[in-house]
Amino acid sequence: MLETYSLTKDTLLVSSESNIKNSSVVYVYGDEREYIEFSEHKYDLKIGNILTFDDQVTYDTMIDRNDEKSLLVSFLFPKIHEGGHLDNLTTSVVFLVFKNKLIIFTNQKLNSISELLSNMVLRDVNNFTEEVLLKIMQKDFYVMLNDLRGVKEKIDDLDSEISTSGSLRPTFGDLLTLQKYMIALSTTYKANHKALDFIKKNFTTIDDIDSSTKKIIDELYDTSDTMDRIILGYSQYLDNLENMITNMISYQLNMIMKTLTEISIVLTIPAIIFGFWGINVHVPFEKSSYGVLAVLIISATLSLICWLLMRRKTYL
Repeated sequence: MLETYSLTKDTLLVSSESNIKNSSVVYVYGDEREYIEFSEHKYDLKIGNILTFDDQVTYDTMIDRNDEKSLLVSFLFPKIHEGGHLDNLTTSVVFLVFKNKLIIFTNQKLNSISELLSNMVLRDVNNFTEEVLLKIMQKDFYVMLNDLRGVKEKIDDLDSEISTSGSLRPTFGDLLTLQKYMIALSTTYKANHKALDFIKKNFTTIDDIDSSTKKIIDELYDTSDTMDRIILGYSQYLDNLENMITNMISYQLNMIMKTLTEISIVLTIPAIIFGFWGINVHVPFEKSSYGVLAVLIISATLSLICWLLMRRKTYL
């Protein structure tokens, strides 16, 4: 699918898809192979490959025949609420930045981009492509930060499960899911930091870039650093939770084995007594009509004494 936007004075307005050539911003998402292949051929770029490999960022500077400078840059956007495999937890956002045109590519539609582009008011129309790119990154970074903070609720739920549930199997599954999120997010943030360094290097060399654009770049760095600190804290906490769950599982297993051993010891006494009275020699109560009852009482009494002694010695 294609979404096109034209710059009218200082505002981006939705335009007709048939006016792609004259559009200021083009957002390409989904299975739009024709336009992607056209862009790959025109700009000699492997955009499809960049969108496919969602575990790395890409950035490069291009110079056309007229010595006009353009940029290729991508960053990763984590889909934290999505489950499944690790390769489904992130999506690449690719930008082609020209002097008077910005083209954006994603495999799946990101509502945050469409919502931001609609009726966007710009401060610097001379460098609007840089401003639009930075505002998109700023909006997506805020979404990523809020989603990351939402992980705290999942960790709190995990704490509750550990303290209330008897079986740890569901808890261990939730822990693995959260750790998958942490892996995807950690990889995403580190990759995005490299893309941000590239953007800062190229955008701050523009002589007429305004102070508000520089401020956005600084805010992006602050947000990135905040996410790094949060992900580090959450990862360490989840590692501690994993150790605690492992210890709890070992403790439960030890208690089960301890209980089975105690039962075996207590039941060994009646087994010995019954075996003794079952031998083919003369034994006490052999001819008594209450012999069976007497043997049962003796077995139960000795088993009870053994159980009490084990409790007194803190074996039980």
